[in-house]
Amino acid sequence: MAEAVAGGDMRPFQTAFSREFLEAYQRGSLSYTYKGVPCLKSPIDLAIYLSLLWNEKPRTILEIGSKEGGSALLFHDVAAAFELGATVVSIDLEKPANPPPGDVRFLEGDVTNLDAVFEEHGLFSLPRPWLVVEDSAHTYSACLAALEFFRRHLRPGELLVIEDGVLAELGLSEDYDGGPNRAIADFFVRWPRAFEVVTGYCDMFGTNATYNPNGYLRRSPPASSDSTPSDPERRTAGRRRPHARG
Repeated sequence: MAEAVAGGDMRPFQTAFSREFLEAYQRGSLSYTYKGVPCLKSPIDLAIYLSLLWNEKPRTILEIGSKEGGSALLFHDVAAAFELGATVVSIDLEKPANPPPGDVRFLEGDVTNLDAVFEEHGLFSLPRPWLVVEDSAHTYSACLAALEFFRRHLRPGELLVIEDGVLAELGLSEDYDGGPNRAIADFFVRWPRAFEVVTGYCDMFGTNATYNPNGYLRRSPPASSDSTPSDPERRTAGRRRPHARG
């Protein structure tokens, strides 16, 4: 199992990338396609996902944020090549206008109200273990909603990836109300033992050499402290809270 650190022991969110590198790298990532379908994934994170899928062998891959469907198609094909027998479900406010062919289930739903789509389509009964990829609006509220929902519904050892915290280093943090990094930091102030940061994935190519800094998260085993949120005032006394940069 990949190495991890307790979420409450929060690390800096700074990535391994320089601003000059990121500007060109971002242009390439936003133009990346898979089988001709926009995929919009960082190539480093694609390599991390390949390793993750082989190591973790999820039976269900849940993607929140479909766009044109390219990343869901890629997850489906890799899972099939690895013979994982995985179900791939992709959820967004609207289904792709031209969904790619294949067995991916595209559903309409809102990250801020995932209970509705999960109950309507029976998703709570999908095979375990789950891999969840949160790649929707990237706003603080959207990311925090996903963290809270999957804190309740993931089982110990299952993974949640909060994507694109790198937007802070692209100077876009304010556009997303602090975005993924602020959401992760504030969530761990409240629930310090709910998830572990999987450094084995975040740091595979260098410390936070990923578009998802501190964003590869593993659900921790239940503990007595997990049922009651921590006191933010007590936990933050004497130290700065690690908000997103930007």
